[in-house]
Amino acid sequence: MMTGLHFDIALVTGATGFIGRWLLLELTANGVEVCALIRNPETRLPELRAWVNARGGDGAKLHAAAFDLSAPDLGLNDEGRTWLARAEAVYHLAARFDFGMPLEATRRDNVEASSRLVELLAGSARLRRLVHLSGYRTEGKEARELDVNDARALSRFYRAHGAYEGSKVEAHYRVAEVAARHDVPLTRISPASVIGDSRSGETTQALGLAETLQRLHARQLPVLPGNRESWLPVIAVDTLAALLARVPGDADSLGGHVVVLDERTPSLRELIALAARHMNVPAPRFSVPVGIVRCLPMALTGVHPEALTFVSGDRYDARPVTALASRVGVKLPDIETSLKRWIDFLVARDFELSDEGSVRSSGQVA
Repeated sequence: MMTGLHFDIALVTGATGFIGRWLLLELTANGVEVCALIRNPETRLPELRAWVNARGGDGAKLHAAAFDLSAPDLGLNDEGRTWLARAEAVYHLAARFDFGMPLEATRRDNVEASSRLVELLAGSARLRRLVHLSGYRTEGKEARELDVNDARALSRFYRAHGAYEGSKVEAHYRVAEVAARHDVPLTRISPASVIGDSRSGETTQALGLAETLQRLHARQLPVLPGNRESWLPVIAVDTLAALLARVPGDADSLGGHVVVLDERTPSLRELIALAARHMNVPAPRFSVPVGIVRCLPMALTGVHPEALTFVSGDRYDARPVTALASRVGVKLPDIETSLKRWIDFLVARDFELSDEGSVRSSGQVA
């Protein structure tokens, strides 16, 4: 039976994370049979099914098999390999996500594991699309100019940006190289900072921008890193999931790269001012250049130095995501309303989310 998404069977890595959960919801609600590649599938599948069912998806269409980014064979057993061979759409969302991580382990999980997954899909008779999740900083000026095959340049990029961002940018390019070599149909999607559901504000992600809002709410954000040009584009998680679900059926995105962001996102200073008004707390009166903040003790700033690389004046081309959304019939919701609903959800829970909200293998980019 062909679903409304034009494919019947999908496989998702990183399915227990923030983006992964909303993608499972979107896929199963549209009739797709999905296998979640996760750790400890026997114990985690019941909770995932219940979560999907509670939000209008179809948990009966959700299955799970073992997966481990750190294992040479990705921890796949016979069941997982069978699902891999059956899948018409494969979504690679899993990634090691944190700041200050060891470089070797981060590259193993984010770069080498991604390349290995592409190799395993080589020659698949059923695969219509591999959708690889990168991050919007792949379109930052330094990342666009990076030659990942220049060892010195790559080493400098890692030193400047840290293991997490460095590995996601390197993986972005390595996956494209391996897919081209093995003729694997690929689309790379790079989401902006992902906020809660546009309708309810719900999120399971307490990292990234949410941490800044938590400090703002607690009146512990005296200054803001960056300047008037600093911009942290966002996208609502349900909008991202709707677009991801429709990519395998979109011929025009084959071989392409789409940065998924809402270009109406206000500047970082305006966004924080909006949040301060909505939470009825004072906004920071001053901005401090990122270079200065990076030199200050983390105990004083409350911001990890690696997180500061995301505070930038770079702008990103929104035309590809606008065209994709138009082709597949997804409308981007009002961004200010989405931001306020997300803030309300976080405040109502005092920024304390479930254990799943701290999952690091979510594919989420800060």
